[in-house]
Amino acid sequence: MNVNLPFVSIIVLNYNSKKHLKECFESLEKLNYPKDRYEVIMPDNASTDDSVEYVKENFPSVKILELYYNYGYAGGNNKGAEITEGKYIVFLNPDTKVHSDWLGELIKPALVDKTIKICGCKEMKYSEENVLSGFGGYLTIIGGGTKEKNAFLKDENYIFAGYATGASLLIEKEIFEKMGGFDENYFMHHEEVDLCWRGWIYGYKTALVPTSRIWHKEEKFSKKREKFLFHIVKNQLMSVLKNFELRNVISALIISFFYNSFQIVKYLLLRRPRSITDIIKAHLFVIRNLSKIFEKRRIIQRNRKISDKELYKMGLILPLSKSIKKEIDLSKRDYYGRVPVEEP
Repeated sequence: MNVNLPFVSIIVLNYNSKKHLKECFESLEKLNYPKDRYEVIMPDNASTDDSVEYVKENFPSVKILELYYNYGYAGGNNKGAEITEGKYIVFLNPDTKVHSDWLGELIKPALVDKTIKICGCKEMKYSEENVLSGFGGYLTIIGGGTKEKNAFLKDENYIFAGYATGASLLIEKEIFEKMGGFDENYFMHHEEVDLCWRGWIYGYKTALVPTSRIWHKEEKFSKKREKFLFHIVKNQLMSVLKNFELRNVISALIISFFYNSFQIVKYLLLRRPRSITDIIKAHLFVIRNLSKIFEKRRIIQRNRKISDKELYKMGLILPLSKSIKKEIDLSKRDYYGRVPVEEP
């Protein structure tokens, strides 16, 4: 391994994930990457399961950032990024196990092509080691991201995609800071979709790396499904308002309105009033925060290097029919795999 490889900071955001940390950190200790060329940082979102004490005792090399408030996925990772020393940052879920070549392979495209600033890996099912769970995907017209399994399975060193999975995402620190990090209004869900989308707008490419692998447990959190729905809907709306060019914002909002109306009818039939309430709350949140969203939009659009038309042409944003189909397929799922975070 080349000792001149860049220094990398691996952030493992924790919230009551003690049962997963042993396997995650042990796999990181076995990386085929120079030990003096990476650090592991664990920001802790005010856990109550003694995970901080456990890591201090069993993994003393891990740098711990104790937070006294649950900042969610976006805020917790942003706090962790502030104390990193690496040229590159990797955001890694705690309920994962990494392949020994994971990091060395993940960083390769960024070293070969200087326009690549974000890299993602293959996300394999933990229970079935050779079964692909996800690999990033496309951006959709209503502000979401598809979770692809087969579309990017090509015999290539890397493939460009709309976004990379947030379970394991590498980004150049300077670029992460320039773009303002994760949007903390998202709290959880679609943060990586928004980050990669903004990256493309700024002229920074996202690449998926087939030779880099993790195994992800993707716990189910059905009891919190409604809160997940609230964040999903509001985050998609914010992405539309921030990231599309003006001529596409109106059409995307109209499509989002009809799509969410369909969702409300579905939940009426399923007798899930809490889900309906959370869709409405998501829209109210966006309305109340329009001034903040528009300020972020002004910054993003001022830094735009690539037009929506070019992103569509590159196949990074799905056209209308495919976008809606993908979103409907996703809405049939009972959960979205992610770091277990709860609202304070």
